[in-house]
Amino acid sequence: MNLREQLRLLLPEILPQDPADSIKGTELIRLVRLRLGDGYSDATLRYHFSILSYDPTSPIAKVDQGQGYYQRQKKTFAGTNGTTRQGLFDSELGESDQCWSRYLRMVAIYERLCLQRSRYPFLLNRNSSGAPSMEGEWDIPDLVVADWDLDTGSDDAPRFDPAMLDLRRHLGGPEVSLAGVQLKLSVALDTFSADFFQALSATRWTLQSELVIAEGLNDEALVDALRSLGHQFGVGISTLGVPLNVLDELPSAKDLRAMSAAEFEAVHNLLHIQKITLPTPRHTIDWSALNALRKKHESVADLVRWLSECLAKRQPEWVGGVVR
Repeated sequence: MNLREQLRLLLPEILPQDPADSIKGTELIRLVRLRLGDGYSDATLRYHFSILSYDPTSPIAKVDQGQGYYQRQKKTFAGTNGTTRQGLFDSELGESDQCWSRYLRMVAIYERLCLQRSRYPFLLNRNSSGAPSMEGEWDIPDLVVADWDLDTGSDDAPRFDPAMLDLRRHLGGPEVSLAGVQLKLSVALDTFSADFFQALSATRWTLQSELVIAEGLNDEALVDALRSLGHQFGVGISTLGVPLNVLDELPSAKDLRAMSAAEFEAVHNLLHIQKITLPTPRHTIDWSALNALRKKHESVADLVRWLSECLAKRQPEWVGGVVR
């Protein structure tokens, strides 16, 4: 049995599962030598640790922006086969549907984060009952986030800055910036490519593309691979940095949306947002694609009506993922 095969068998018994408890290379060499003896040099062992950490089938992962190693976990999500659930804001979800309730909480948290930055989210990934599919679509993103120039001097409800709105119109630019956002609870080294290209495909008609992941990323190989794709295709990639077990302990999606700003601040403090890449804005919206999607998806037609209503009122309005 060669060294690589021996390490595949041995490392799961040595490596910690929590990245926060990662073992540095020197200590890992010592622990391996206790089992394999002194037949391999430090350089040989370090080389194999490094090579294996970039293999998605291996049990070893290297922490991003660090020197430690930990045990790579296989990601499995029950209930992600595209079956549509009912009731986006239903708080009486069964305990067996844990993955689904996590996803709903993530949507609610991301919407609240957008509003904190005066960005206005609109849920596209939904059927006629308002329930999104966890697998999402390949031609429309989970959410579209609208950015307007707002009048910072307004004491009442947020209103558009009329001077900037007119200037954008006269210069032929979009009156609103639309970002397409795809949400994922987690990604893994052996599946991230499909998640990334789904996000790229679903958002290519908007002014910018974003992929947002709930769970923080610790695997250096995974972060490097995502960063490379993000830079190559101009997609913004970020994580909320919230462990999935912490999502389980939070209030329901409905309650998260109803929280006051002070109450939500406690939730915000649980997040550890990580920016992997920034989105590269496109010059124009793909109007022909948007028009075609408006005829195909009722939610996109609702998005167009919502944008038109906001422009007519000259003020933004959050509909909380539900069409009125």
